[in-house]
Amino acid sequence: MATKPASKSTSTAVAKRSNTNVVSIQEQLKKQAADLNDRVAPASGISISIKNGEFRFPDGRKTSDPIDLVVVDFAAANMFYEGKFDPNNITPPACFAIGTNPLKLIPSENAPVAQSTDCASCPMNEFGSDGKGKACKNQRVLGVLPPDADEDTPMWKMSVPPTSTKNWDNFVRQVSSMFQMPPVSVIVEVSFDDKFDYPVLNFGNARPNENLAVHFPRQEEARKLVLAEPDVSSYAPAKPTKKATTGGARARR
Repeated sequence: MATKPASKSTSTAVAKRSNTNVVSIQEQLKKQAADLNDRVAPASGISISIKNGEFRFPDGRKTSDPIDLVVVDFAAANMFYEGKFDPNNITPPACFAIGTNPLKLIPSENAPVAQSTDCASCPMNEFGSDGKGKACKNQRVLGVLPPDADEDTPMWKMSVPPTSTKNWDNFVRQVSSMFQMPPVSVIVEVSFDDKFDYPVLNFGNARPNENLAVHFPRQEEARKLVLAEPDVSSYAPAKPTKKATTGGARARR
């Protein structure tokens, strides 16, 4: 028996439902794509790095002179790396924790090998776990702008090394005490302390940020930047170091 063709009204209804589904899916996909920015590390090339006593900017500039910055927001970060540091082979951390309160950090659920349930009691976060220091590196991560930045100026990321976290924390307290404001309200001068042969940063010379009305609305952007987790997709356990031979091996030399 011949199949009765679908009525025009039925065909139209099916087409409308199909189009609606496509539009809905596309909207959901766009939202998921936007949300991915909160799940991955920022693109490379946006950090002010510190090397050989110099500040190295994303645009290629280098200087050992003091620099002026506006710190829009900041976070605490603990990073534990396996094996010895190799500047020619940078590896992801085995364990890490990032948050706004350095006293309440806990390892991320994405850490390849969590060393403890919390950072406060972690043996890798104790003095003496790496010589006189800590095996876990306690840092501060800053989201910064140049003082004359406008709404479209790219935001930079800057990591404060473990040797300088106390200096940064003290600066934050001073700003809070003097201005009753967070760091975004001031311009800070960042400089190298020449009393040390390793990088130690000083933070000082705070003065009012005249572009606060432009920089303050970018705090949410800065918060996402400083809380972004590192990319650990290439993590691999460190290879055990070879132990030196003794006894007969030495005798044969």
